[in-house]
Amino acid sequence: MTTKAIIPVLFAAAAFAGCSHPTARLSTLQDPKYPISRDTKIAMPDYDNPQVADLANRLAGETIEQQMRAMGFHVTPVAEAEYQLSFSIADKDVSQTYTVSVPTISNMVGTAGAHPVTGSVFGDQVVPQTRQVSMTELNIWLNRIQEPKVEVWRGHVTAEAADARQYCIPFFTALLERIGQSANGDVQLDAAPQPAK
Repeated sequence: MTTKAIIPVLFAAAAFAGCSHPTARLSTLQDPKYPISRDTKIAMPDYDNPQVADLANRLAGETIEQQMRAMGFHVTPVAEAEYQLSFSIADKDVSQTYTVSVPTISNMVGTAGAHPVTGSVFGDQVVPQTRQVSMTELNIWLNRIQEPKVEVWRGHVTAEAADARQYCIPFFTALLERIGQSANGDVQLDAAPQPAK
């Protein structure tokens, strides 16, 4: 292999090694008095009613229902359900703070015995930076049909808006997979399963 062939390969390998994976942060909480399983009868919200939901919410509701069915959840009409699923999805801009390392050079002047000495000291300075990021947050919660004020499970997942759009199905399923569980942490969106499209 010639030097000309090796250099592009090294650049490609370095670029690939530096890639970060899109992640989402999620948090869920389950009331242990009301266990939820895939067999639990769950009703979807009335997102088909144009007075109840705008286009974004209607599409989100359809995606949630499709994924729940694909994952084996028992989605039923309200009259047969034990629990009512509700959700909200919204984009918001947030400030994120991060740090960058900036190289520094300090000139030093001193003496060594009777002789003047000059030199340079190289170092790094950590500088805080702030950027505006558009985030998408999906909230899903379940209430008892017979006692609508009793919430039995709640979860939310947040990711950068561009990642939430590009990895739409994993973004939704990351949360739906945890219905009936309490969980916290990060999920890698490009490695999450994609049950149905």
